[in-house]
Amino acid sequence: MAGKKRRWAAMVGLGRMTDREYRANMNGLNMFFGAVLGLALTGAEQLNDLRFAVVLTMVAGAVISILYISSSRHRAAYAAYAVLVSATFPELVGVLFHDPDIVPDKIRPTLLVWAGMTIMVEFWQREKEAPAAGPAGADPGA
Repeated sequence: MAGKKRRWAAMVGLGRMTDREYRANMNGLNMFFGAVLGLALTGAEQLNDLRFAVVLTMVAGAVISILYISSSRHRAAYAAYAVLVSATFPELVGVLFHDPDIVPDKIRPTLLVWAGMTIMVEFWQREKEAPAAGPAGADPGA
């Protein structure tokens, strides 16, 4: 039974990811959600320059925590941190400015879905990497 499940999963592409598939997933997610985040910030341009700069800086921090999920050796810790920051982002900014409505509505779901998709891709099983080949013409026995 387990063999049939594995074959079915491989046929529909649910098996282990190759390194190229992983990189394609991460690049696609980051480009897509970067664009969506720009749309989600619609309305923030109404803030004065200082408030806009602070919100932008805090959004950048949240994005960096999401990117660290796939770049840090502490990926589980960054995954938890990214979800926490994404889930509480509007409240964090609201407390800072004593204004609960300062952050556009769509920031939270954008950050949460980006973090969730990154976590799914990062923790998906991957094929083992082939051993790195030495320089061309090098003696493997040397």
